[in-house]
Amino acid sequence: MLSKNLGAISIVAGTAIGAGMLGLPMAIGSLGFATGSLVLLFMWLVAIYVALLLLEINLEFGKGVNLNYMTRKILGRPGQLLGTGSVFFLFYCLLVAYLTGMGGVIANTIGLDPRIATIIFACISAVLLFSGTDFVVTANKYLFIGMLVAMVVCFATLGGQLTMDNLALGQPKAKILIMSLPVLFTSFGYHPCIPSIVNYIGDDRKTLVRIFIIGSTIPFICYFIWLTLALGSATPDQLGAMANVDHLINQMSGGSTLISTILSLFAAFALITSFIGVSFALFDLVAETFRRKDDKISRAGTTSMVFLPPLAASLLAPNGFIAALAHAGAVFTIIAIFIPCVMAWKMRSAGQNQEYRVFGGKPAIALSFVCGLVIVTASYL
Repeated sequence: MLSKNLGAISIVAGTAIGAGMLGLPMAIGSLGFATGSLVLLFMWLVAIYVALLLLEINLEFGKGVNLNYMTRKILGRPGQLLGTGSVFFLFYCLLVAYLTGMGGVIANTIGLDPRIATIIFACISAVLLFSGTDFVVTANKYLFIGMLVAMVVCFATLGGQLTMDNLALGQPKAKILIMSLPVLFTSFGYHPCIPSIVNYIGDDRKTLVRIFIIGSTIPFICYFIWLTLALGSATPDQLGAMANVDHLINQMSGGSTLISTILSLFAAFALITSFIGVSFALFDLVAETFRRKDDKISRAGTTSMVFLPPLAASLLAPNGFIAALAHAGAVFTIIAIFIPCVMAWKMRSAGQNQEYRVFGGKPAIALSFVCGLVIVTASYL
């Protein structure tokens, strides 16, 4: 059971720590260390609350269901179409960001054309996903451990070249702060994986709550350290001008081949673990929505449906890393805030969810909904 719990935690944390983490310095670097840290803390608390809210809804139905089923039962056909369509759009946006980022990392490391590197990475990932749930979870667990090791080495290496004066730079501006919210919220974007985690672990509420809190806290700690190192390694103006992961690596490495290699390795692990988590959840959603069988031919077709659309988009827009994250942030808000808030409100009003209810009552649900409105608005400023 401990191994399953660790595997679930690695899916939660590994899905969160990925393109969002690598995009954080570029999104909030110009705000400065103090303001950026406070905004990061706030979004972490919002992410935990709405995760537990979605867990509350999922536990009412039990394991073996996903968002497609839950929205149909609570919100009817229109809610189902909005929810399922939003999840599909979110997953594909995230996969575009991950493929684009990974293509840049591979190209920066071994000198390949970014598009060729993206295709190679997509093919390897497709084989992994095709191999089955147990193989995916086990592989992701070890990749997540590898990412943590690479992260520690990366943090230790960068810590030696911090310029503390840089942490005092930056001029917080309301517009930039608001515009950073979609990327920040997406950085904690493991919520669509919650039904898959419940299905994998079972309906043990205490264990699931612990998994999601620990799985959320690991990214927050990593993000805080990463933000400190990034802001200490580059000026706010330099960070604000970046458009892709390879640009960030080149800037933070300061011309050192060793540091560049360590950063590239860390970025690769971060993107891969997040990519696997999203692909895992999207595969289940595609299979359930289109009633795909689990034989080899059907799995091959489902795998193609997962990878071909984002691969095509990433090849057409090789520098669309931040843009993909911003779009993902907007649609993720619909999935992780608006829909759970409406469903929980409706279920509680009907006297459901008696055994487990998230703290805060309806005022907390209303406040979360308002936060969601701000995030969506910020995505298109």
